[in-house]
Amino acid sequence: MSESYKPKVVRARLKTGGKTVQSVREKLTGHGFTVRDFQSIIKAGNYLDGLEVQLSLQNWDNYENWHLWNWKQEDDEKVMLAMYQAEQFHPFAAMRNYKNNFEQFKEDWKKEEYDPGASYTFSFDEVEVLEVLQEEVNNIEPGTVEKAVRTTKAIKEQQYYHRKKKRAAKRSKYTYHKKKHR
Repeated sequence: MSESYKPKVVRARLKTGGKTVQSVREKLTGHGFTVRDFQSIIKAGNYLDGLEVQLSLQNWDNYENWHLWNWKQEDDEKVMLAMYQAEQFHPFAAMRNYKNNFEQFKEDWKKEEYDPGASYTFSFDEVEVLEVLQEEVNNIEPGTVEKAVRTTKAIKEQQYYHRKKKRAAKRSKYTYHKKKHR
């Protein structure tokens, strides 16, 4: 059996508009967002509201959110504007070139060089499923995933101890040791 995974993909209508700062704040309490971030989230939702898009539901996040998969070409401008708003509250916005820089964003979008660095997601209450386009196909043996996770953890642990050892060796170079006289 070949190991492969395909997420569930649906055609859906988004219900993301009409939110208030208070309703977004209540939903995202504790995530570190500012009022300005809430306003960008609301603007993004308003651009996407009512669009028919393709969304995926995937096992890697335990099926917690719908992920933007694709959209109609005629909706590209609205999706672009929504994604620009998302850049304003992106967790790494300060390290990206798009914070308050629409012209750069638009240029990269048009050249198809834009990479969001994350998946744009929607909660279940923001989505009306219209049609299932593809059912989930998961032929990956559970043991395979667990083994990969264990291997990755072991590698990271080994790298951590290697860095720790290097730092300790570096510190010992500068530590004064009193010589013992016999």
